[in-house]
Amino acid sequence: MKRDVLSEEYYDEVCRVIGDAAIVLAESGHNTSRDVLTTLLVRTRHERTDADRDEQKVLEHAIRLIKPD
Repeated sequence: MKRDVLSEEYYDEVCRVIGDAAIVLAESGHNTSRDVLTTLLVRTRHERTDADRDEQKVLEHAIRLIKPD
């Protein structure tokens, strides 16, 4: 996904979510590779099925942005 697809504010929120996930993993002594981050974000999205649509969209964009090729 290219950055110009998202608004500046929305892109910042997606990056914040990815950064928060990386910090949580690092502080817990886990690997912060793209595949591990993707797994965590996918699991979070599935566990928050009751979350509002905006939160789900941010998680979906974060997954697409960080997902390894």
